[in-house]
Amino acid sequence: MSTEKNILEGAKNLFMQFGLKSITMDDIAKKVGVSKKTIYQFFNDKNSIVFKSVHKHFSEHRIEIEEVLNNSKDPIETIYRISKHMQMQVEAINPTVFYDLQRYFPKAYKRFLEFKNTFMKESLQQILDDGINAGYFRKELDTEILVIQRIEQVQMAFDNDIYPRDRFDFKKVHEQLFDHFIHGILTIKGKEKYNQYLNEEHEA
Repeated sequence: MSTEKNILEGAKNLFMQFGLKSITMDDIAKKVGVSKKTIYQFFNDKNSIVFKSVHKHFSEHRIEIEEVLNNSKDPIETIYRISKHMQMQVEAINPTVFYDLQRYFPKAYKRFLEFKNTFMKESLQQILDDGINAGYFRKELDTEILVIQRIEQVQMAFDNDIYPRDRFDFKKVHEQLFDHFIHGILTIKGKEKYNQYLNEEHEA
């Protein structure tokens, strides 16, 4: 791994664990095992490290989700696998990350919004449309409304004012929100298929 990639990876790990604002250039240098002078050979400042870390994270996230989209047998498997993938992705993220992004790193936050409001919305819209056409999701759904609802649900789970981490387990919050969402859109045929995937997971 090149020095630049090593710095980005080390910084990303620190950001995900402790949030963005609290991490200093000294912290990153110590984590990676290089001097601050070396870091400044590749990055102008902390803002540039945050932006490139965020860009790298969501670029990799997109590739992983595209793999699910391209290799699932049906829309229910697709939405179920993406939910599980997102759960694993965000469980380890400090809830202050999104707050820090929005308040202190507007350029990086804009990159997150581009990912959320373009790729994720378009992907979920396609999944819902395919599910309706296959008879798994209810045909009377207003998918545009539900796409926004589901995407905002995921971000809402990070809001410490709504679900304080000292009272709520993040994994359980995510599971409950998804369970509520999925059961609100399934047809009888869809529920049978969804329960099949649940049973297969429990038996594995």
